[in-house]
Amino acid sequence: MGGRERVVVCGVDGSAAGQRAVEWAADEARRRGCRLLAVTVWSWDGPEYGRVVASAEEARSQAVDVQNEVLGKALTEGSDLEVDRLVVEGRPSAELCHAAVGAELLVLGSHGHGAFHDALVGSTSLHVIRHAPCPVVLLPDPRRGESKHRTRRQHARPEGGVPMF
Repeated sequence: MGGRERVVVCGVDGSAAGQRAVEWAADEARRRGCRLLAVTVWSWDGPEYGRVVASAEEARSQAVDVQNEVLGKALTEGSDLEVDRLVVEGRPSAELCHAAVGAELLVLGSHGHGAFHDALVGSTSLHVIRHAPCPVVLLPDPRRGESKHRTRRQHARPEGGVPMF
């Protein structure tokens, strides 16, 4: 396999786009016959998961809770998918790239913030795209895409015909 592990790495951050990325990565890992490595990166010196945390222990505990919640929603009961979990302190872009060394694929969710940000990729995503040691899949926030996709479909589908994109 050219030195690559049979693993798909996925960033887990608790966002809607991140949830979509985990679900997609799990499906892709099953399809490829790989294991899934779920990576959550935390820090304790600033806002983390929506509020300021008092200590490193609290920040890590919140990161573990977020990862457990996301994986609980994404993974079906009784699944034969092998899942490894990594919760690590650091800078997300660097830690995700480090975790992906030797992986087949690295999957991330992007955060949709409107038209201005559509032209830009977030700093974590941009760093990972440029520095990842394997192919990267970046999935958008599903809530943003659905409203645009639905509108486009309503206007593009001829009566009784196939949707055109």
